[in-house]
Amino acid sequence: MKFSFSHNPQTRGYVAYYSIVLSVVSGTVALASLHIMQQGVFQSVMVFFEGFFSLFMLSRNKKVANAFLSHLASFARITGI
Repeated sequence: MKFSFSHNPQTRGYVAYYSIVLSVVSGTVALASLHIMQQGVFQSVMVFFEGFFSLFMLSRNKKVANAFLSHLASFARITGI
């Protein structure tokens, strides 16, 4: 299967693909932080970089990037930061 949609932010599956990847990474980090799952140092570093890469790829999509900035502004307003 060819994942050409994962490189073009304008395609239909782009946001869904990287959202799923980010969800899996977030779940992995949550399980590791609750000590339900054990990971080595190398695995932890790779999970961190995969999450960072997913956020970067999601920010390439203009609609997602604008929504993310809007949510950050709302969060800052609510918390008083």
